Amino acid sequence: MKGLLVLIAFILVFFIFLISSCESPQDLNRPGDKMDGFITYVDSNLIRNGGYYSVSVYNADYSDPFNSQPIAIDSLVHYKVGIHYEAQFSFDGIPAGRFYVASTWSRYPKIPNEIPIVLGIYGCDTSFNCATPTVIIYPNTNGNFRNITSWTDTTKRVY
Repeated sequence: MKGLLVLIAFILVFFIFLISSCESPQDLNRPGDKMDGFITYVDSNLIRNGGYYSVSVYNADYSDPFNSQPIAIDSLVHYKVGIHYEAQFSFDGIPAGRFYVASTWSRYPKIPNEIPIVLGIYGCDTSFNCATPTVIIYPNTNGNFRNITSWTDTTKRVY
């Protein structure tokens, strides 16, 4: 009987230690874990061959970020809203840092080390050669959407 009480006490101590050492579960969709937003195109002629519309994340600490490889890029799915097109984007798994987000056009098939054409920049939208794009600190705690106005016409590149 005494051995059974020692065994039960040992099991209780083990479970208390196990529970106290566990981290609390983390909400995978908490604000700031994702870089989300919408791209609204101000012209309505989508180019359907030779490449695809994309969203790119650039390192803000580079001296010429939009003329370098993005650290992340993703293709977009467009839907028509009135006479314009929109696309939603969402990034997660980006390393901590300071970034710019841009609406881009990427050629297909992919060419190694190709730099996408920038059609709109968060904080500058369709302004040509914008000197002050908005820096996004990631991860952040505000969880706001990053909305970009962009061209569809690749001859109107902004950078």
